[in-house]
Amino acid sequence: SEALAWVGHFPPGSLYGRLCQLLALTTGDRDPLATAGLLAESLSVTTRHQLLAIVHARTRKKRKAAAAAGGDVSDQLQGLSLQEGDSQDSQDSQSHLA
Repeated sequence: SEALAWVGHFPPGSLYGRLCQLLALTTGDRDPLATAGLLAESLSVTTRHQLLAIVHARTRKKRKAAAAAGGDVSDQLQGLSLQEGDSQDSQDSQSHLA
């Protein structure tokens, strides 16, 4: 339980979850409520850690895809048009304005 107190404030996901599981095993049937609490804590930390890893990976993929698709926003905005029709018509009308 001293190890749990040391990492309790800023728990690394895998270590904290493993410590909770080990403490639950040592507590066993002596205190079923504490055992259930430790197991629930280990699952919540593990789930939170996995969710953060998934969110981070998706964010990284989206940033990479956005950079590969043309990272400059101004380049992307030049292709847009408020008029119906293709972008060539909008470029022709803009060249007449210039």
